[in-house]
Amino acid sequence: MMDKRRKVAIYMRVARAPRAWIYCQTARPDAFALRVQQNALYDFAGKNRYEVVGCTARHESGVEMARPGLVEFANAVLRGGVDILLVHSASRLGRDPYATLEFIDWLVEHGVEIVCMNGELSALDTGWLLRMMQTVQNKADL
Repeated sequence: MMDKRRKVAIYMRVARAPRAWIYCQTARPDAFALRVQQNALYDFAGKNRYEVVGCTARHESGVEMARPGLVEFANAVLRGGVDILLVHSASRLGRDPYATLEFIDWLVEHGVEIVCMNGELSALDTGWLLRMMQTVQNKADL
């Protein structure tokens, strides 16, 4: 039997537009590229009827996962204010595949769907890939 809080959360997700956080990132200072990403993602959100609840547009390296832009977004997730992370492509999330997949897994655990505007990423694919990578790592540690 489903508890009351879960029922309310499900009802609220169905009764309102999905809350999306737009995340734009470039490794080098390039205001034009950042603005192009941001405009395209806002257009995509509008066409898909997402309610944009936040936007991060930053020039930051994709190597570290604890960068200010992702921390800002993660705090919104912890407050329960986000349903979807909207990015241009999966490469915007990070350059380290293990760290990026762990971050994606964390998002899935918190009920956040990742939507890549270019269609290259799905939560099911990343969950499967993360489990495979962990299996390979566990075998290597033996």
